Amino acid sequence: MSSPAVTLTAFSAENWDTETLIIFLRGQNLNLDEDNYEILRKEKIDGQIFPDMTEKKFIEDGMKRGPAIKLDKQARRFKERTKALEKGKIEYFWLFPYNMWSIQHFISWSTNMFGCIEKNEAHTVFYNTLYIIRDDPSTSQEVLEAVRSLLFIKKVDGKMARKPLADISNQQEVLLPSAPIAGKKRSIGNIMDISIDVPLRKNGSINILEVLKVVVHEFDQGTIALGSTRSYKNSNHMYVDFEHHNKVPRESTYDAEMYRILANWLRKVHGYEITGQWHLEQVCDDGNYHHYYCDLTIKKPDNPHPEALIELLATASVSKLNGHFDQVFKYAEHLCPQEVWIVHFSREDFVVTKPYWPSQKLQDRGLNVIHFWHDKDFRNVHMSARFRDVTGKFCEIIDEQILP
Repeated sequence: MSSPAVTLTAFSAENWDTETLIIFLRGQNLNLDEDNYEILRKEKIDGQIFPDMTEKKFIEDGMKRGPAIKLDKQARRFKERTKALEKGKIEYFWLFPYNMWSIQHFISWSTNMFGCIEKNEAHTVFYNTLYIIRDDPSTSQEVLEAVRSLLFIKKVDGKMARKPLADISNQQEVLLPSAPIAGKKRSIGNIMDISIDVPLRKNGSINILEVLKVVVHEFDQGTIALGSTRSYKNSNHMYVDFEHHNKVPRESTYDAEMYRILANWLRKVHGYEITGQWHLEQVCDDGNYHHYYCDLTIKKPDNPHPEALIELLATASVSKLNGHFDQVFKYAEHLCPQEVWIVHFSREDFVVTKPYWPSQKLQDRGLNVIHFWHDKDFRNVHMSARFRDVTGKFCEIIDEQILP
């Protein structure tokens, strides 16, 4: 029986302090001794760190093997359920027929599946997904009409959400000559007016770093800015504007913008396949199927493997970065991409002036990492990156200005 005092949700779990985590664990009937909880307190294991803990780490911290195995299982379940809410909530649109979709039904289903859900977050996820479905050229006419009806109801009700893309379904597509990446601000969102050439390397492969810079340059500033007040999490111990516990945008804020731009640019104009939340399954050591969701992939239609696999994070701690540095290779084992990228959007002070990089071992396996720092209004954006160039040599960029 779970503890009534704490509900595991992606909206609160990573913000738990050590004592709140212990309250949750006590409610799982693990039969742990008080000494085990004291180790959690001594090592300051909180809601951010716990999902990345393993049996080996618990033993290294002084636990016996039995409690370490129990807590390892809880940490994996904790991580998967949190990930399921952060990523798998979009499964709602696959599980239910379009004539059942509604914001009320979505909130009810999310609450039953994952516990309490914040209203603002629910609205952001629900309507952002509707915009993506609406702008997908493969969407059937029946589904498209249902989606437009839901968006019309939202407009009438006066709900505030991400500004929708212009309705271009009845316009004739005309591609004009490409514009350079630098210089005057373009609008990829309005793909009827302009197309931008895909940045390529000398060997003809897609230049993912330059693609990411273009995409971030095209982010809707208002959407990102609203993330700090509507779709946010707590920075906890990380300094943001020289203060702890500031509100910062969640990963879903960046995820939705990146998918929107990549789909409108690389897919609609240049024919690439853009996949968000690629669902992967794997039988793990416990004998059970585990579900993973890869954030984004960029793929040529005639290539069986993606050009790039992209995993996103938002204002992540070092422990969370390390966890994703390892996790992304589980996706890579399934999909066999040409390149593997971690893209970290962060409001943490000094994240680009003193960036954190993966181990040399992971870099040798081909892990590319890019950190984007931005201010609250997304008017000032800087970038640091460590990546493999066309010759296979690793390069480093520190504190490059992206905006203004």
